[in-house]
Amino acid sequence: MNRITEIAKKNQDRISNRRKKKNDKREDKKERVENRRSFRLDKIKEVTAKAYAEAEKRKWLVFLIGALIAAYFIFKGMF
Repeated sequence: MNRITEIAKKNQDRISNRRKKKNDKREDKKERVENRRSFRLDKIKEVTAKAYAEAEKRKWLVFLIGALIAAYFIFKGMF
């Protein structure tokens, strides 16, 4: 009888170890997926911020070029 209970206990230990490993793998996978998602979201936010900064810079560049062209035509008309 003792032999049977030992075997049953070993089997239960194996089953519990397998379940634990399986749960650990699931948790690791969830964590990897979450990390990947957060990385992608952060990357999108950074790209968006960069696009806004470039647009702001170009806006002032357009204003400056427009002012220079206007000044050119004003001075050209005077002479």
